Amino acid sequence: MTAIAETICILHVDDEPGFADMAATFLEREDDRVDVQTATSATAGLEILADNDIDCVVSDYDMPERNGIQFLEAVREEYGSLPFILYTGKGSEEIASDAISAGVTDYLQKESGTDQYAVLANRITNAVESQRVKRERNRQLDAIETAQEGISILDEDGEFIFVNEAYADLYGYDPAEMRGKHWELLYREADIPRIYDDIIPAVQENGYWTGTTTGLRADGSTFIEDHVLARTDRGELVCTVRDISDQRDGEQELSRIKRAMDEAPVGITITGPKQEDTPISYANRQFLELTGYTESEVRGRNCRFLQGEETEAEPVDAMRAAIDADEPVSVELRNYRKDGTMFWNQVSIAPVRDEDGTVVNYVGFQRDITERKEHERRLKALSESAQDLLQADTREEVAEIGVETARTVLGLEANTIHLYNEAERTLEPVAASDGIYDLLEDLPTFTPGDSIAWRVYESGDALAVDDVHADPDIYNPDTPIKSELYLPLGRHGILLAGSGTNAAFDQRDVILGEILAGHIISALKQVEGTEQLRDRERDLEHHNDRLEAFTSVVSHDLRNPLNVAQGRLQLAREQYESEHLAAVEQAHERMDTLITDLLTLAQDGETVTDRESVALASLAENCWTTVETADATLVTDIDRTVLANESRLKQLFENLVRNAVEHAGADVTVTVGALDDGFYVADDGPGIPEDERETVFEAGYSTSTEGTGFGLSIARKVAAAHDWEISVRDSADGGTRFEITGVSFCDS
Repeated sequence: MTAIAETICILHVDDEPGFADMAATFLEREDDRVDVQTATSATAGLEILADNDIDCVVSDYDMPERNGIQFLEAVREEYGSLPFILYTGKGSEEIASDAISAGVTDYLQKESGTDQYAVLANRITNAVESQRVKRERNRQLDAIETAQEGISILDEDGEFIFVNEAYADLYGYDPAEMRGKHWELLYREADIPRIYDDIIPAVQENGYWTGTTTGLRADGSTFIEDHVLARTDRGELVCTVRDISDQRDGEQELSRIKRAMDEAPVGITITGPKQEDTPISYANRQFLELTGYTESEVRGRNCRFLQGEETEAEPVDAMRAAIDADEPVSVELRNYRKDGTMFWNQVSIAPVRDEDGTVVNYVGFQRDITERKEHERRLKALSESAQDLLQADTREEVAEIGVETARTVLGLEANTIHLYNEAERTLEPVAASDGIYDLLEDLPTFTPGDSIAWRVYESGDALAVDDVHADPDIYNPDTPIKSELYLPLGRHGILLAGSGTNAAFDQRDVILGEILAGHIISALKQVEGTEQLRDRERDLEHHNDRLEAFTSVVSHDLRNPLNVAQGRLQLAREQYESEHLAAVEQAHERMDTLITDLLTLAQDGETVTDRESVALASLAENCWTTVETADATLVTDIDRTVLANESRLKQLFENLVRNAVEHAGADVTVTVGALDDGFYVADDGPGIPEDERETVFEAGYSTSTEGTGFGLSIARKVAAAHDWEISVRDSADGGTRFEITGVSFCDS
């Protein structure tokens, strides 16, 4: 709504003259536009109403002669919709119900303290503002209703919400018949696609359209109509139509069009291209209100007088180029009112041609889009702030950036961010703007159930509280803060903004605040993830250090003594013959195998690099020759090539073959075959019980006295390093079949 600029005349009726005078003093102090007259009875109040122009009545309920409801009924009977606020200390549901039935504008109960007068003043200004807007709207509609020009207004769905008598007469309907109907009622089926395809898009792009269409009357007859469409800032369409089947007198027609344009809710100007500097020859009332100039100050001047210091050259050049080319144009630029204030103006200009196609005028439409531009600026700034937030390294840094963004972008001068302390189960202040300390000396730490902040944190829904002192969950009843904005940050905490005035935050603050809160949540999640990653990296580094120390012990401290023992065994054999020496040699070989397997497990990486094409059949046959297979038999039933690290894949095959020989017997038959998404290594031995098939891959597990227990663990590690899966099944011959799946073949 537009803010009230002129004096607000209030009649306050209360049978306690001392209270009425005190309330008047506080109301006039709260808003210097307020002028209060008082009366001690309904009768005296009606006398004041009869002699004065009153904008709003504020009345007590419990009064002699007539109570507040009876006074309200008398006011409604004589003064219609004059704003009437029942302000009483005797509140009940019955009184409230009676007041609503009688048409009360607002209902407010008296409270202790002086803060109630700020609320009362706010209710009064809202009621008066709403009434004046309705009165102005009705005045416009009354003017349109009496116009001889056919005028209608359509909502965003294309349905008529207003039709004047002249408009309805053109089509052969009553106005009441047309309200709520779609505009398609007035056009032939064959003409409707043109409106959807050409006319409506032009209005959406330029804000207006002018031309001719063929209207359809209720009796089925048609007529050629001159048609003007203009879009309002509420998304409505104002339609002006006249029957040009038979041209009427030009001056009368121009007069009617002028009256319609004078009442249009958008600024309209007409300029003459044949005159030097294309001066303004006409400006409607909305244009004058928008710019603050009078008609005499505007006529005869070029529209560039609205330009100023921050007007950019690009949109101005675009308008000049379009005018030079006799083409329509729509631009957005900074303009300046008479008082010097800047506003964003959406200007649409179109040439008006005569029957020969010659441009005789330019019509311009102006709309104030300052609020939209400010909203876009804030959205852009919020988007840019997201990058700064995501570059923060700590929760504290995120909070500092969030507080500063709330101050500079959203205009929340006094704001704080409280983050959740999981150990203490508290919301602790982490960052605050300087403005908050103008309202508070110390920032509180919130605990469960002790505040509005904690309630909103748990609910997760943003909230603007107009009067925190009226909320039962207020943290500090003595706080100078009167209204607050609460923006939850998920499980991480909450952003709070405060003000020393009531109702300082609106729905736009909530919407933009929720966008900022979303950016802060993302940044906090990223910081949390980064901290977890750092912890994992530290753990991995410690693990690698321990692994490196282990491999050093295995490769040096164990291998060297083994080499000495093997050397001593050789010397002992040269001097002695004993059956025990063979057992010692066998133990040395087992120790050597154990050391080799341990180093393989410890040193080989979790992922493979240097992959190449490897033929599985050839690799299996090569591995067969490097493993002691005794009388075992190898069958290669596969002709496929995989992309793998050949050295690591060889480890897998060698350990699977060695496992088969050790557990299935010296004459075992080992088969290497193909699967749809991999390959298998199977034997015809005794197999592995189903309840042991996961256990066999654990390091150190073995059922053979000759095995180390690391072979299958190495095989699984090689498979995982290639992003493959290895599992155990029964083979076709009742033995064991190891299936390696998830393999990509080079020849597929």
